[in-house]
Amino acid sequence: MHALQQHILKEVILNGPRRFAQFKPKGIDGNQFVYHLRALERAGYLKQERGHYILTPSGKRYAERVSLEGFKERIQPKIVTLVVVKNTKEEYLLYRRRRVPMRHLVGFPYGKIHLGERLEEAAKRELEEKTGLSADLRLRGHVYLTIHDEEELVAHMLCHIFSGREPQGELREEFPAGDTFWRRVEDVPRRELMPGVWKILQLLESGKQQFFAEYALDTHEEPFTPR
Repeated sequence: MHALQQHILKEVILNGPRRFAQFKPKGIDGNQFVYHLRALERAGYLKQERGHYILTPSGKRYAERVSLEGFKERIQPKIVTLVVVKNTKEEYLLYRRRRVPMRHLVGFPYGKIHLGERLEEAAKRELEEKTGLSADLRLRGHVYLTIHDEEELVAHMLCHIFSGREPQGELREEFPAGDTFWRRVEDVPRRELMPGVWKILQLLESGKQQFFAEYALDTHEEPFTPR
């Protein structure tokens, strides 16, 4: 982003609605300044209202993502819903990833929350999208995970954990990003499990009405700890 565009956005982010004369730097050609001002309007970050320039909703979201020093977007942890569902055979609905990171590893279905989506809506949508199933889901707790592959950070996410039983519908076993199936977790080879699977199960079975836990894990180190 051009330095003049950064200047304009910074002025509006820090000071609120601004008139043209309030944020045009001295010594800058007016046509050049207008060119970059219009570029921000075309990008959807600014709009005019009652003689002032203000941030649009897209501009506010952009302001939330960037550092005002250098205007680099911050890489932030993902916020996801993770769904733990059981059937009448006491098997869990599991999901084998097809994409990196953690390609081919097995865990519970999870996915990013869409902007403006409520937690329960996101959990039900993820369950349906990845499996074709629906279920009554209950928010059980929250787990904050940082996962390393040896010394390299490969995943960093806040998981809102939902649980349910005996889902309805027909299981869709194949999904572009992974495959779903029913299995007892202890029947999955340890080397194939995503980090955190056993820790999440232990939290769910702890009897707590709501839980919060934070774990720093490695893809090679989580112990095999069946119930």
